[in-house]
Amino acid sequence: MLSGESIVCFAPDLWGDIWRNRHRLLSIFARTNRVVYVEPRTHARGLSRKLGEGGLSLLSPFSRRVEAVRENLFVYHDPGFLPRTTRRGLGTAIDWLRDISLRRALRKLEVERPILWLVRPDTWDVPGKLGEKLLFYQVVDDYLSYPGVTDRARSRLDREERLIASKADFVVVTADHLLEAKSHLHPALLQIRNGVDDRTLEEGKLSSGPIPAELAAAKRPVWGYIGGITEKLDLELLEKLAKRLEQRGGTLAMVGPVKVAGGASAEAIGRLRSSAAVIFAGQRPAEEVPMWLRGFNVGLIPYRMGDQARAIDPLKLYEYLAFGMPVVAVDIPGLRPFRDFVSVASCEGDFLQLADEAALDRDEVRASARQAVAAENSWERRAEQLSQAIEAGLRRRAKG
Repeated sequence: MLSGESIVCFAPDLWGDIWRNRHRLLSIFARTNRVVYVEPRTHARGLSRKLGEGGLSLLSPFSRRVEAVRENLFVYHDPGFLPRTTRRGLGTAIDWLRDISLRRALRKLEVERPILWLVRPDTWDVPGKLGEKLLFYQVVDDYLSYPGVTDRARSRLDREERLIASKADFVVVTADHLLEAKSHLHPALLQIRNGVDDRTLEEGKLSSGPIPAELAAAKRPVWGYIGGITEKLDLELLEKLAKRLEQRGGTLAMVGPVKVAGGASAEAIGRLRSSAAVIFAGQRPAEEVPMWLRGFNVGLIPYRMGDQARAIDPLKLYEYLAFGMPVVAVDIPGLRPFRDFVSVASCEGDFLQLADEAALDRDEVRASARQAVAAENSWERRAEQLSQAIEAGLRRRAKG
């Protein structure tokens, strides 16, 4: 495993948000390396929203920029009082001040010549500023296919992504679809799927344990979803499932933060919230995830089909399998290697029927097979894959 290095990751989400693969991998690397997680940069166009959400206050200029969240792992909080802007002159000055703030924080942490880990195209301007000894770009989504992205924005994102990749030592993707869709970015393209943490694997082996009070009192069976609740989900499909549960009994548990822009999606969320068969648990700490999983009878992967869904390697899949529960999902490429362990629906009616059948599945042999597959996809193994790629890149650099 990589050791004795410094890793600086520019992330697109706050450390305290729902945990994703970078949170898991960086936590493992922090055991033997110094890790700095740089939270997303504030832009002038999002400043008013951030103020309204309480993410910024008048005391922000005086607040601590760096927070130690565990041994060897530090979070750099963005100086939101210096929002980035494209205004000529002012934008250059602000970026200069922002760079000074970050470099000063890294010096205090004794971070020199770090390994630079970039996740989003909008960090195209970062390479070269920190004297990095190695750079890699991780693609976890096909940002160019997001709904609502204009042709102009798509062209800009493509240009930024190509620019980062041209400076990267290698590019990492998660999903099968991305391995093909991003093949043009770099000759050294590496697939590292999502995984599951050791604690969830161990908890999944236990025959019993605590479950949340909300699920203890819920009508059985419980069909559960864990993850971000956004427009990525087929909310209409979930509404139909909820109506069936109202008539037949059972519970749909939605565990994760709700982040929808409004319109039809917000209305659908409102209807789901009003259903007596649906529980919205909100975002839960990462350490609580196994407890919620234990309370599920069936794990759901109900994405809305489309270009965005094709690029997903569902992290929740591995968590569901760790508990041996039956999984019902829509047909996306990322699930095809796991078709022997997941019930994949070809259409809406098929999904609802498979959801009914999965709730009756009590086969212990199949449950054990699911858990065995989960164990083969641990975050420890993923970290070792990435570690080997980084070490190979460092050797190539050392040879000139």
